[in-house]
Amino acid sequence: MPQAETFAAHAFHESLPGGRCSGAMVLDGGHLHFTRGEQVLALPIDGLLRLTLGGANNRLIFIEHAALPGWQFYTADHALIAHARLAAHPAAQALVKARRRHRWLGWGSLFAGLALIVALPVILFFSLDGLSDALARRLPVAWEASLGETALKQFRVQQDFMSEAHAAPLLKPLVDPLVAHAGKRYRYRFHVVNDPSLNAFALPGGEVVIHSGLILKAGTPAQLQGVLAHEIAHVTEQHGVRSVIKSVGLYAIAQALLGDASGLLAAVAGAAPMLINQKYSRDFEREADRAGIDLLLAARIDPRGLVAFFHAIRDEEHRQLKQLGDDEVQDAARSALAYLGTHPETDERIANLDQRIQTLPAFTWRDDRAAFAVLQEAVKAFVSKPTTKDTNASADPGQ
Repeated sequence: MPQAETFAAHAFHESLPGGRCSGAMVLDGGHLHFTRGEQVLALPIDGLLRLTLGGANNRLIFIEHAALPGWQFYTADHALIAHARLAAHPAAQALVKARRRHRWLGWGSLFAGLALIVALPVILFFSLDGLSDALARRLPVAWEASLGETALKQFRVQQDFMSEAHAAPLLKPLVDPLVAHAGKRYRYRFHVVNDPSLNAFALPGGEVVIHSGLILKAGTPAQLQGVLAHEIAHVTEQHGVRSVIKSVGLYAIAQALLGDASGLLAAVAGAAPMLINQKYSRDFEREADRAGIDLLLAARIDPRGLVAFFHAIRDEEHRQLKQLGDDEVQDAARSALAYLGTHPETDERIANLDQRIQTLPAFTWRDDRAAFAVLQEAVKAFVSKPTTKDTNASADPGQ
């Protein structure tokens, strides 16, 4: 008998030792024969033959026949159903179709998996804001506070700060109304640094650094408080930590989502240097503007002070642009500021804040002018005195 018509097979039946045995399935004329030594069981091909797929990955063909109730046979040789004597049988044809469907499903699953692997980084990239927010909320507050403190210590090394004992009581009446409505997650600490620029910045955990130039050039306490509300909003919205998370890469984010946050925490722990010179995204700045206005309103501080500060920023921008030369150069610089800068354009921010303020009902605003005047006088004295480095240089002319 030709070898091609014989297929290794196995049988199950309660009469067999252990309920199963090995043998061979032989195609002979119009019958399938299962042979085991001298024992031969015949299954007429034209009868009620039933073929099904099974086993791991459907690699086995199970054979049953109404003429042998209780018996089940199987083979792993799919050449059986391709044999000319069996291929025309409806059960074999149905099995071939089922095998094709399984194969296509397998390939489809493979390609879907590959597509997901390729698409996942893209999906993560465009979902970074939401992912960074979710992961930031899972960080312990102590981590954020430690990060902010570390960054502040590094910044202090080359800077001249007003002593905490002097600055804290001066700032307290101006910042307490804001802190009272900023939530209880963070403990805020405010510092004054000798720097003439119109600026302030916030670090994770509640460290807020105020440039002396901002205090001295602010026309009203509401202008200073408006900027501080904006900076506090950067803390409450975790913009610093979220920016760090976005910068660590998709791999660390994916690990954190799967429960392994070690890489993410290590990156956050080493991110102190980048926080000092950090530029927030335009979306983060807009978010801080909105949250800052909410904070000012809760504290009954006139939000028009923040608008006035942005007007001062715009005037400074115009002054710097005029120093660049002709109108063409100014236009190019203005375009670069609008489209390449991370902050929203100042005119846009003013318009957005004005639109919000116009819808507000009448309020009785806080009057912190007396406390603000005391702070300004103290800061004037602070910036006019010789720094420690100046004193050391005078004491040792040879340096």
